[in-house]
Amino acid sequence: MNELAVSTITFRALDLASALDWIAAEGYTTVDLALIPRFCPHADPVALDDAGRQRLRGLFDARGLRAATMNTWSLTALNGPAGPAVELAWLRASLKLAVALGCRAISAQPGRKAEPEAWLSQARLVTGHLDQIGREAADLGVQLLVEAPHMGTLAQTFDQALDFLDLLGTHVGVTLDSSHIRNGGATLARALGEYGGRVKHTHLRDYREGSINVTPGDGDIDYGAFFAALRRHAYRGDFALELEYPNATMEDCRAELRRAAAHLRPLMIGKTTLA
Repeated sequence: MNELAVSTITFRALDLASALDWIAAEGYTTVDLALIPRFCPHADPVALDDAGRQRLRGLFDARGLRAATMNTWSLTALNGPAGPAVELAWLRASLKLAVALGCRAISAQPGRKAEPEAWLSQARLVTGHLDQIGREAADLGVQLLVEAPHMGTLAQTFDQALDFLDLLGTHVGVTLDSSHIRNGGATLARALGEYGGRVKHTHLRDYREGSINVTPGDGDIDYGAFFAALRRHAYRGDFALELEYPNATMEDCRAELRRAAAHLRPLMIGKTTLA
């Protein structure tokens, strides 16, 4: 493991086959597949039957790519009136697709942001759903992960993320997004100190002056120290570049992907200390 991977969010303006073409052309073999309606709709797992799932698997196989992980829906409606009926079906269909693709884990976000007085009841509702899906995922040999903290959710701040995770059982792990950790008010050192071995997947973006849409190397995150700390926690997941740039062309995205990789690859084998 510990491969430098690419999220299809980086090429979300393209259809899936074209996005995979661009990823393969850059020499990557490991992909984090995004299935987020209206934002990165690279597949609709609910609409796929067994044959459809195998056809999608073929898109990866034909390009020598491996779908190691999946980023599915945003769970921002799971604590809404109509959310569970739609989103739980999406998550369960995503699990079937994850099995067909050979994904080891799927990531989701922790429910829509709530007012302080409603936070605990909403968090209990969402974590109850996630615990159930986490158990179903484990039965299928897939791990459910929650991306916390994440902007606009019940775990928008790092302190909220800790409280949210306290309500979850052991079937659900953590996807750590380096930019959302910083945006949530924590350092990466604190995050890893609190999360420890619960971190099973990472999304890499940098952070600078309140912005999370920053190419690694252009912000204030010390990735060499971050990678070293993950090694000390026996992290066995991949490092998925999840780059987003409003109004960027695909050529712009490719150029930023190359700059990020040039910055990160030497640091993945470094020996710095996270402070």
